[in-house]
Amino acid sequence: MDTALTDFKFRVANLGNVRAGEFTHKPLTIFCGPNNAGKTWALYSLYHFYRWLEMRKDDGESEADLTLDEFNQRTSGTLPWFFNATPTQITDAEFAFASDDGCLPDKEGLAEVNLFLMPAERSGLHLFFRELSTRRTALLHHASQDNIDIEALLRDVIYSRYARPIADYIDWLNNLTDRQKSRSEWGHPYAEWLKRNLAGGAYSVDARTSAIGFRPYKKKGANRRAEPLDLHITSSAVKSLFGIWFYLEHQANAGSILMIDEPELNIHPANQRKTARLLARLVNGGLRVVISTHSDYIIRELNSLIMLSQDKSGELRKKHGYDEDEILRQDQVGAYLFDGGSIESFKITPSDGIYATTFDAVIQDLNYVNDDIYYSLKEYGDEQDDV
Repeated sequence: MDTALTDFKFRVANLGNVRAGEFTHKPLTIFCGPNNAGKTWALYSLYHFYRWLEMRKDDGESEADLTLDEFNQRTSGTLPWFFNATPTQITDAEFAFASDDGCLPDKEGLAEVNLFLMPAERSGLHLFFRELSTRRTALLHHASQDNIDIEALLRDVIYSRYARPIADYIDWLNNLTDRQKSRSEWGHPYAEWLKRNLAGGAYSVDARTSAIGFRPYKKKGANRRAEPLDLHITSSAVKSLFGIWFYLEHQANAGSILMIDEPELNIHPANQRKTARLLARLVNGGLRVVISTHSDYIIRELNSLIMLSQDKSGELRKKHGYDEDEILRQDQVGAYLFDGGSIESFKITPSDGIYATTFDAVIQDLNYVNDDIYYSLKEYGDEQDDV
């Protein structure tokens, strides 16, 4: 596996609600924290960095053509365009690659990188991407028939009004029929694992219409196979999981970067734990994974996988049904708390996993309030019985 892109450090300032902070891109990078703390902004900006780095490789620029400072200035300066925001909405934002030697990464290390981001809006996009494409085509046809401002129309129709990662995902969905002509030998086993353990059925994409379908697996004791379903009448979990299945089945390869905003989206806690195990499998297989999450279940499952990396844990793995390729070492993982305008690194140890205190405080408060309500009302009921 090429590790040229592992353990990059980034500096962030004035980005959304993040005033200042830094993080390191590890094989598994986790962004946690409350809503509106800047996690998605950082995730999107990291995506932007790698897109710019890829463009630099494609343009064939030499080291002398672009210094680290110049590259960082370009990356930060184009954030308003990337987020589809005005300069006044993103002012003095900085997202910078922090290099100890003052150099950009080696372009050759990007040769096999496949960058892919799944936005939190994916469930809806899986349903409506064809309508978005059809509407754009209809508007362009209408423009060719009427005497209107073509330039203004093209700006509205061709250029997305969404942030670049969402626009890229829509474009990706509109090319599913072409993409499914190839298959990832590396990703296929993981796609099969997802179908069996998370989705509970098989996806399909119509080669002519791009319509997404799903056939649930036959349940034990059933007399016949389940009927195939259009995606819009499947469960929210099936809708949410389609993108990662298709990416793994047709596109992923070792050394690629997968970013997921809220991998827990629409998924039951039991399957959130399985999602954490799938992410660990992907990391150990050579994929670099970045997630932004609110899921205590995912973090706690990752904690178990880190703790099971200790010596003499073999029997515990067998007892609880964990496979060797689901175990994570602490040096593979970076976890960060976004809160109060800063980015703080969580402590990670083999004995405890990730010290994700942001979830612990909420859970402790919930338990206290629940217990207080229960016992107070019970005491009140006992007093009434004694009257």
